[in-house]
Amino acid sequence: MARIILLSFENKINEKELHVSFDCEKEKMMVLANKDNIYQVIYNLCDNAVKFSHPKGTLSLTIKSAKDHALISLYNTGEGISEEDKPQIFERLFKSDRSRGLDKSGLGLGLYIVKTILDRHEETLTILSEPGKFCEFVFTLRFAPS
Repeated sequence: MARIILLSFENKINEKELHVSFDCEKEKMMVLANKDNIYQVIYNLCDNAVKFSHPKGTLSLTIKSAKDHALISLYNTGEGISEEDKPQIFERLFKSDRSRGLDKSGLGLGLYIVKTILDRHEETLTILSEPGKFCEFVFTLRFAPS
């Protein structure tokens, strides 16, 4: 599913001449989650990563397995998120001053939806960022019992 989502951004990725990598540790990982909801989470994070990447930057989608859960990481070189904005980025309708200039069409709902879905699934979401350099979102999904 993650690979298909990434491919759906092919035109935008090519327009920005982004260097893209996709790394999935296993072909299939069965997780305890609503498929449509997780599709939306990955889609929204990919959309932001493409939108806020610098031209000719890097975008990486990585899926690894940990002890009892999958770790999904979306990394991009680009605008990043300031420490000042981090506490607010998951609020409904929030748009940082930086993102207002870059994408006037967005409503500020994407990350709010991501956080809401992951909270409902009782999963974690972490942000690593250095403004002007990179941003990485990492979230967990528990494995389904085998």
